Order: sequence, then C-alpha cells, then structure tokens
Amino acid sequence: MVSASISGGSPSNDTARWLATIGDDLAAKLTQAGFGDFIPRRESATLGASLKTYIEGREAEVTPGTIANFRQLERKLVEYFGADRDLRTITEGDADDWRQHLAKTYAEASISKYIKRARQVFKSATRKVLIERNPVVDVRGGSESNDSRKHFISRDITEKVLEACPDAEWRLIVALAGYGGVRTPSETLGLRLNDVDWANDRFTVTSPKTKKQGKPWRVVPLFPELRPYFEDAAELAPKDAEFFINRYRSKNANLRAQFNRILKRAGVTPWPRLFQNLRASRETELANEYPLHVVTAWLGNTPSVAAKHYLQITDGHFAQASAQDASTGGATGGAIKCELGAQQGVLSVSHRDGQQVTKLRPTSEVTSASAVFANVFDADRVTPTGLELLHEKSEKTKGSLPKRTECGALLAQQTLIDADLRDVVAAWRTFPETTKVAVLSIVRGARTHSAKGSDP
Repeated sequence: MVSASISGGSPSNDTARWLATIGDDLAAKLTQAGFGDFIPRRESATLGASLKTYIEGREAEVTPGTIANFRQLERKLVEYFGADRDLRTITEGDADDWRQHLAKTYAEASISKYIKRARQVFKSATRKVLIERNPVVDVRGGSESNDSRKHFISRDITEKVLEACPDAEWRLIVALAGYGGVRTPSETLGLRLNDVDWANDRFTVTSPKTKKQGKPWRVVPLFPELRPYFEDAAELAPKDAEFFINRYRSKNANLRAQFNRILKRAGVTPWPRLFQNLRASRETELANEYPLHVVTAWLGNTPSVAAKHYLQITDGHFAQASAQDASTGGATGGAIKCELGAQQGVLSVSHRDGQQVTKLRPTSEVTSASAVFANVFDADRVTPTGLELLHEKSEKTKGSLPKRTECGALLAQQTLIDADLRDVVAAWRTFPETTKVAVLSIVRGARTHSAKGSDP
C-alpha cells in the first residue's frame, strides 16, 4: 500500500481482497494513516443490519410467504450470533456450530431450509464484498422432505369434514384443496368468479408461487366432485362480488385455527400440514389415474417435486398389490401392465403382412390435451389408460380403443410379443426419470428415421 500510495497506483489484487475483509477498527486505523482511499466503501457489515437490508431488498421480487421464511431465518441467526456480530468474524466452523444448535430443536427438513436460505444471505454479502467467503456454503443441508409429516386423507374423511363446514365458502376452501389440489390460502383466495369456464369444465388458477418461474396461472379441470361446491359458492356470493372467498380475506383471518375447529366438530383428529396434505392426497389420487406430467401441470408443480414431497403410498396401493394374480400372463397381469401404460405410454400391437409388430408410443401421441381433460368427466369416452392393443385387421378395434377391462385379456392372447420388450414394460415403473427420457428419445428418434425411409 505504501508503494501504491507513492506511485499513485492501486494496491495488488490480493491486497484489495484483504482490505475488503478487514474489520471496522483496522479500517479506521488505516484511514488515519493515510490509506483510506484504498479501502472499499464499507456498507454496514453487522449481521442484524445485513439481514435487514437483504430481506427488504427481496420484498419486491418474492411472495410474502417467502419473506416470512426469511424473517424466521433472521430470528434464528440473530438469536445465536447476535445482531451486532460482524459478518467478517463468522467462520465456517461457526456455521457448523449453528447447524448443530438447530439440530437440538428442529427436524432435518427444517434445518435444510434454514441452511439453504442462510447460503443465499451470505452469498449476497460476498457479492457486495462485505465478506470474502460464504461461511455456510459447505454446511451440510440435508433433505427437505419429511415423510413423517405426510398423511393421506381419504375420501370418507374429506366428506366428513365437508359436512362439518359452517358455510359454502368453507366447503369450497376444503374442496379446492382436497378435490382440486389448489394451494391454500394463496391460490384459493385469488380465485375469481370469472375464473371458472363452466361450459368447458375447467377453471384458471392464479399462482403467486409459480409466477416468478414464468407460470403465473394454470388451467385445472372442473372435477365432478368439485363442481357442486363451486356452484354453491357462486350462487351465495354477495352481489357484485369479485372473488369466490369473501369472508376470510382479511390478513388477520387464521384459516388454520378455524379449520382445526371444523375438524373437532367433525370428530376428526387433525393431521400434520392441514391444507398441504389435502393437496398432496389429491395429487396421489390423480397420479393413479393420469400421466404424471398431466397431473403436475394441473397442480402446478413438477414430477420431481411431486415424487419428493407429495405422492404417498396408501393402504389402497397395498390392497391392490395383494389382490393381484401372481401370473402376468392372464387378465390380471394384463391389467397391471395396463396401469403402467396409463403412466408412461401405450403399447400397440398390430399385424402387417402377416407379421406381428410391437411398438411403444408415448401416451401424449395417443391422447391430446383436450382428450385428457375430457377423460376427467367421461371415462368411457376417452381411454388413455392401458396397453392398448391395436389390430389393423380387427373390426373390434377400428371403431374404438379397448377398455381397461379388455386390455388384460387381449394382451394374454399375444404370444409373439418380444420378450425383451415385455421386460422393459414390466420394469418401467422402477426406472429413474433420466432413463425413461433416454428410452423414449431413442424410440422417437427411431420412428423419425423410419418415417424418412432410413435405417433407425
């Protein structure tokens, strides 16, 4: 610094980085010694002030719920380190100790969320050159999934709760979560009367959570079990009302407390994460009937998020598995493979010039988006559920696709299906998502080459 001061130049890069990390006391002494011009502009580097600045700066770009989460982090950090703690003095070891402190009180999933948000705060401090290194960057986060808080709510329980609701608005709140998979309260309170397309059996959900991901809204089927609650709320809505839910729009309205009172009236024991588990239960039900990419589009998440945080194993799955015929060659075995087709694709078997040809087609090529919506309301009208056996010379399949109950019997008749393909179909559910994508890419690529007349 002395040579730089004499020559009128700048200190080396290493010296500049060091000057950015020194404490306020040393900075004051260097300034008094005549080196103040080399010290970067020093914003407040105390933990409390830095957290306050960071959170206020994020308010314009994230949801109020996210801000509330950062406020929780602020309390945890300040409680442990103190508001006046200099950021530059918090080391990697200090961050490890903080995590161990959290572990005494919180579950792994909660700890992971605190660590994730703390990384963001300290990363911002490094970008502002308030600190040289993020002390939380290598702290073990852990899984944010907590299976112990998952709880499947059956239809019987949901109906029991609906009967105990005090008015049409509360019935719609519960039905939207349990039958529509809508987030509560953010998406539920945002539903407007003109968001429902009654003629086409669907409604539009405005989603603050996915807005920052470029998906401010999504379209959801007006499921038959949900429609009556929409109709009642619309009929009883105040004159000139804009929203379906009007009585509980105040920021002071505590839906969780009121819901607990409803559960008590219904004689139902409260479950963890009241509204989220209703939504997760609905996603689990839908995933048993429709392709996962369709279900997640309706509910506003992704297949990976659904698998990690929403989809559950139910008693019904065990009952279905224990009731299946051990043989995969009969009608029951075929039905199992039909279910597999509903999730991932359609197996088509046809005859060309006396030869049997078998191919796997993605479900999306058989069923359009409109057909999937239609299938919600009329299962017999569209059947994208199963391994559909298409015989070019069969009069039976010229007019319509076989139903699920026919699928197993038809599959049992096919003795010439390639054994390797049968193994792929049987194991499809166990494949990781990346493997499924790779297989489908190969199949689609082969079809493209074949259509152009070249070798696949």
